[in-house]
Amino acid sequence: MSTAKAAILESLSKRRLRGLPSRMRKPVPAERLEKIKEMASALLDEAATLDHENALSEANAAIGNLSPSSRLDFFEEVKSFEMRLIQRALEITGGNQARAARILGLGTTTLNYKIKIYDIA
Repeated sequence: MSTAKAAILESLSKRRLRGLPSRMRKPVPAERLEKIKEMASALLDEAATLDHENALSEANAAIGNLSPSSRLDFFEEVKSFEMRLIQRALEITGGNQARAARILGLGTTTLNYKIKIYDIA
């Protein structure tokens, strides 16, 4: 889980959740809080997946709209694709660069270099 997700989940306190209705007859606050955190985590994962799919559809649309009269900066498109790919691999691995490099089929030095030149945080 990314640090951003962890921060959001940790920000869900019992005090903030008191006003939420409960479907259980006798709610156990700790169990209820954990269930809500699980649901929030699932929603964040789904949002990340949708963002990834949206980026892919935008890339496909750019390729589909290519015509003899259109101009496309090839190197900028490759850079953009590489950045999204690296960001997604880092997201999947929780920021672990060695595992992200393995997923991408790159050496860790190469991945680290690309992270620095693309200024990926």
